[in-house]
Amino acid sequence: MPIPSYGAAPISATFLGIRVMQVTFLVIILGLTGSFINEMVMASHEPSKEIVGALSITAITTLYSLVSISFYWANANLGLFVMAGADFLILIAFIVVSVSIGKPVSYLNCYNRTYAFPGDVLADLQANWNKEGSLLDLRFWSGMSKSNCFETKTIWGFSIALAILFATSSILLPTLHFKNKKAGSYVKSTV
Repeated sequence: MPIPSYGAAPISATFLGIRVMQVTFLVIILGLTGSFINEMVMASHEPSKEIVGALSITAITTLYSLVSISFYWANANLGLFVMAGADFLILIAFIVVSVSIGKPVSYLNCYNRTYAFPGDVLADLQANWNKEGSLLDLRFWSGMSKSNCFETKTIWGFSIALAILFATSSILLPTLHFKNKKAGSYVKSTV
């Protein structure tokens, strides 16, 4: 089945490539956040609000991204504007995720975790460690081990990358609509 060109084959192919990268990054974030939440729950602690929020937004966005590919392939002229609006809202959501995860994690040094926390972290960890359902701050979970630190920073990095990718797709979609309108409705060709 040929890729719809919408009157601008290079832009159409670029959008499709961006959408594939988005889905790939979303699946990676789903796996990382799910693993991180599992680790928190297995330690009898309440999962971090930032990670649960990232998981929720990522799950909804993954569903949308997969469904939107079929709408794009079906030559949805007005649907391109709807998808542009949805991509813009997702852009805002991933900016919020990036800031909420980045705020407690940005100063972590994964190679030298002794300088990662201001104040007496051990006292806070010891006070909450054996309490069933207690909530530990994300920076404490992230700084407990090198793998946790890198996992959290990876989630943060992919969230920033997704914000950039959704900004790009929210710009490309209206461009495709106007190019298609200029070339004549329902222009279909292979890329």
